Amino acid sequence: MPSPRPAAGRRRGAYVLLVGITLAGTIALSAFALGRVDLAMIGGRIPPVAHDAYVAAARTSGSITDACDVGWVTLAGIGQVESRHGRIDASHSIAADGTVSPPIRGRALDGTRGTQTIPDTDGGQLDGDETWDRAMGPLQFIPTTWSELGRDGNGDGVADPDNLYDAALTAAAHLCLREPGDYEVRDQLRRALIAYNADGEYADEVLEWMDRYASRPLDEVLEEIGS
Repeated sequence: MPSPRPAAGRRRGAYVLLVGITLAGTIALSAFALGRVDLAMIGGRIPPVAHDAYVAAARTSGSITDACDVGWVTLAGIGQVESRHGRIDASHSIAADGTVSPPIRGRALDGTRGTQTIPDTDGGQLDGDETWDRAMGPLQFIPTTWSELGRDGNGDGVADPDNLYDAALTAAAHLCLREPGDYEVRDQLRRALIAYNADGEYADEVLEWMDRYASRPLDEVLEEIGS
């Protein structure tokens, strides 16, 4: 979950959060428990609308900077680890326009349960909390990061952290603007992922999911429509 530089340690706080869902450990536990790249795609298939959002953001990433080139599997790896592509549990769904509902909100970043202390920065306008900041949406941005980097990925005139098209393009912007590099070089991509969420285990899990998605035919990666 991204947070503003230079306070990279704040990301660790948002990383250990989850919406009101009882999960032990971290925000990405549902993904972290799934194992290595040679295992089956248990719990990791991508809803078609999420895949479309990642592909669209990857194609548009060159508009962020001339050197920005983010692959869709990178965004898919982030989406899986952060929220299982917006489907963190059975109560969450994704509309055809990419909007995840109900909105995903992380724990209050109040310094408890392993979080950093980040008092409210947006008057609750983005994250709904007027006391503390919370990470938002399927790719888990805190309000200050979204205010700085948030992008309209689906062309509706609104940058919405709860929309996968917007969140995916914003994630690409975070990678390219916070830690630019040649993401074909794994070490450079890993550094960018750590800039996104300051945790080496997080970066490694994203990379494993990337490998898993890249190594399989698309029909094995995507959820069946209606599932």
